[in-house]
Amino acid sequence: MDRHPGCRRPGVEHDLRTGGGPARPLAHKVNHRVPINASIHKEVSMSFRKVLTRAAATALLFVLAQGAALAQTTLRVTYIPILDATPLFVGVEKGFFKELGLNVVPTPIAGGAAGIPGLMSGAYDVLYSNIVSTILAKQQGFKLVIVGAGTKQYPGPDTDGIIVRKGEGIKTGKDLEDKTVAVNTRNGIIWLFARAWIVKTGGDPSKIKYREIPFPQMNDALRGKQVDAAFQVNPFYDAAVGKGEFEAIGEPYSAVQPGVEIGQYVATEEFYNKNRDAVTKFARGLAKSVAWYNSNPTNPETLRIVSTVTKLPPEIIAKMELGKLPEKVDPAMLAATAALMKESGLLTTDVDVRALVVPDAIQ
Repeated sequence: MDRHPGCRRPGVEHDLRTGGGPARPLAHKVNHRVPINASIHKEVSMSFRKVLTRAAATALLFVLAQGAALAQTTLRVTYIPILDATPLFVGVEKGFFKELGLNVVPTPIAGGAAGIPGLMSGAYDVLYSNIVSTILAKQQGFKLVIVGAGTKQYPGPDTDGIIVRKGEGIKTGKDLEDKTVAVNTRNGIIWLFARAWIVKTGGDPSKIKYREIPFPQMNDALRGKQVDAAFQVNPFYDAAVGKGEFEAIGEPYSAVQPGVEIGQYVATEEFYNKNRDAVTKFARGLAKSVAWYNSNPTNPETLRIVSTVTKLPPEIIAKMELGKLPEKVDPAMLAATAALMKESGLLTTDVDVRALVVPDAIQ
């Protein structure tokens, strides 16, 4: 090995390049190999760039997907396990809320009156409530706003009413005196309209006992003679009347206030003001869900969702006539209910119900 290159003997460099044999031009070797090596290098570089491009695109899509997921605003929304809650689940299952950037989480409750304390404490973001409980809460100083439509009584076949056991001779409000009537909550819309119907059919509501029982358990309570009558709603109303052991004796909503707006989705003023964009999107997604539901009453997917909400078998749901639900709120109907509340002594001050409804929810 030549440890001192600067002291090489003449011809050594030549011998190293030629192996000591006849001299061959070095350029010949280089020129012969460069085109091959350049071609390979070019192909490898192009392939490598393609791999990097694809990897970068995949990474970008992943980041965008993660960003979209992170951008979802979560709303905790309560519901009562009755037919009227179906659009909420339609919006979740069909992605109507998700496409607006919302992650809606449904949470069951017994009724609006029971849910208002949870709403005020921040346990929920949006509450499904009846208009009576909402107006009473407003009267008590709770700052609430109505952000979406829920339930309305439309003309047509009865989808709710007072039911009793057959053969016991109970036909009117007068017959219910000294007896017990099941309602989902006291001082709610079911309780108010049951009392108004009793008055309208000759009875004294002060002589009747009202027992709070959730809708899904009312039929069993009536069957077991824990109560003498129940103000029931669909799908449990149709299920009860259809079995033949019970009979309907009156429809308080249509008898007392035809077209009554029964339930709505509400939020606190504070939450609405801080999250107006999210709440507005919720109202839009809910309206789209209601429109889909109203257009697909016999769709197997609708029946499956109703079954999910109410826990009733789809084959029973299929025999029912699913009522229409509202896309917007009618303030005039809310005012009529407020007048009934004042007439009954439940409301002691005037409440501007139109001011309760946010612009996006008004019909």
